[in-house]
Amino acid sequence: MSDLQRQLDREMDAFREAQRELQKIVQARTQLERQSNENDLVMQELARLDDSANVFKLIGPALIKQDLTEAKANVGKRLDFIKGELGRVDSQIKVLQDKAVARQQEIMKLRQRAAGPVGGN
Repeated sequence: MSDLQRQLDREMDAFREAQRELQKIVQARTQLERQSNENDLVMQELARLDDSANVFKLIGPALIKQDLTEAKANVGKRLDFIKGELGRVDSQIKVLQDKAVARQQEIMKLRQRAAGPVGGN
């Protein structure tokens, strides 16, 4: 196997790995987006409640009474955390996309070199 072919194989493997990593991160982002939407809905429902309303939090198998203000604060903190994680994941996605594009360009160059000069004798 030629040195050029080995180099091409390494680049293809690196490209596939970058694609797998990207797929995992996109799945994580989807999960975070779903959590964000759920918590937004909870926050909207909490906002509709009267200050005297009873709010319960599920802890294990038990429902525990919780103060409305505390419940809103907890959901707000959770939303802030999720939004921060979304930002972090978006940065990772950008880095992995750039890495995949760089690998793809390198693969194209190696394939052109392997094909040899165009129109030669």
